[in-house]
Amino acid sequence: MNKKAITMLTMSGVIALTGCSGGEAPKDGAAAGGAASGSGKVEISVSSWGAPDERKVFEAVLQDFEKANPNIKVKFQHIPSDYSVKLNTMIAGGKAPDVIFTTDGDFPRWVKQGAFLNIDEMVKASGKLDLNDMWETGLNRYRFDGKVPGKGSLYALPKDIGPSVMYYNKDLFDKYKVPYPSADKPMSWEDALAMWKKLTIDENGDGKTDIYGSGPSWWEGFVWSNNGDVLSKDRKEFTLNKPEGAKAMQFAYDLINVHKVVPDARALQSMNDGQMFEAGKLATITGGRWQVPTYRKLKFNWDVAPIPSATGSWVNGWSGSVGLGVNAKTKFPNESYKLVEWFAGKEGQTKMTELGFSIPNFKSMSNTDVFLQPGQKPEHASVFIKAAENQQAGPWTYLPNPKWSDTFNQKLAEFWVGTEPAQAFLDKMKPIIDKEIQEGNPEVFK
Repeated sequence: MNKKAITMLTMSGVIALTGCSGGEAPKDGAAAGGAASGSGKVEISVSSWGAPDERKVFEAVLQDFEKANPNIKVKFQHIPSDYSVKLNTMIAGGKAPDVIFTTDGDFPRWVKQGAFLNIDEMVKASGKLDLNDMWETGLNRYRFDGKVPGKGSLYALPKDIGPSVMYYNKDLFDKYKVPYPSADKPMSWEDALAMWKKLTIDENGDGKTDIYGSGPSWWEGFVWSNNGDVLSKDRKEFTLNKPEGAKAMQFAYDLINVHKVVPDARALQSMNDGQMFEAGKLATITGGRWQVPTYRKLKFNWDVAPIPSATGSWVNGWSGSVGLGVNAKTKFPNESYKLVEWFAGKEGQTKMTELGFSIPNFKSMSNTDVFLQPGQKPEHASVFIKAAENQQAGPWTYLPNPKWSDTFNQKLAEFWVGTEPAQAFLDKMKPIIDKEIQEGNPEVFK
């Protein structure tokens, strides 16, 4: 997913790159192929982004892989900022790593450019992965049929799946005597709004909000839970302006500008929403499993609950994912695939899950103590499993050419701070986005 520098409620495209900041991509040794020494040891390369906690998890998996495969040395390239831009340049210049770490949003574009090997036969020949036990929404987003992602052959495997949930500060709920949200079913919009209002607090009476009920919402989940979608099922037209979508977008807008239970752009200037939650300035925040290692270090009590839903549906948020594919130009496809399979398979999944970083790729692992981790936060880790069963990939994965999404998100940033009703704004956007879809993805119309 993603990587789009979007503001406010459109920031969902950025969440998959959680923790990225500062730094430059390595300039040497990036070309696919590595080296084979006289001893027969092969060197392959892989890159990733990530905050310190994420990097430690990644490196721990690599260490285990090298111990199990002493004939393979892995050169790890950490690219903490502008990952997608830098990898795009590396791919275009033929200098991408042997194993390409991809967001699900970058994947359609890069696979269309020929960056990845088709790994169907490698998966079949190895026989180590039970694809039927993997979350369909995680696996299928790395398929491509030449027109749209989600169908056809596999060109990458998921490193993880990141369903979204509502994190909440239990100490704030206790302090202001607000009942905890249920872990068993999503709250209605009406009940959630009432809860957020009770948790939006001016602590010192100076007329300024010190604590907000919620961080910026991931609007896509509001749309889906109200039976709407951003594009049509055949991906040929913009449909967010239909009543279901417009109502959801208006609700999201009103949380900021009418009810004022969500911080506006000015309130987020000094702290982003993640920092506000960690500082006790947000009672709830939408996020993914990747935040757990960081949140376990917080001094206040917290837990997770389902994201509020218009209809009670668990299709109430997007499930993020990053994948790993074999560079089509690598000199060592078999060794590179071994690393991809290690991350996606039981060995890598167990390590990452034990460290609290992700929900495992395999359904059979999800209801075990490896993931649920009794005695550690969150208490209701099972919420992630229910979310994984129902949530889908974000709309930025719908088509290979994402220009339509970039255009929409740029305009959407203006919507959140403007005064135009959602229906009028979305009706105005439809011909613009429809044209972008047609021009950027002509293969869909053939």
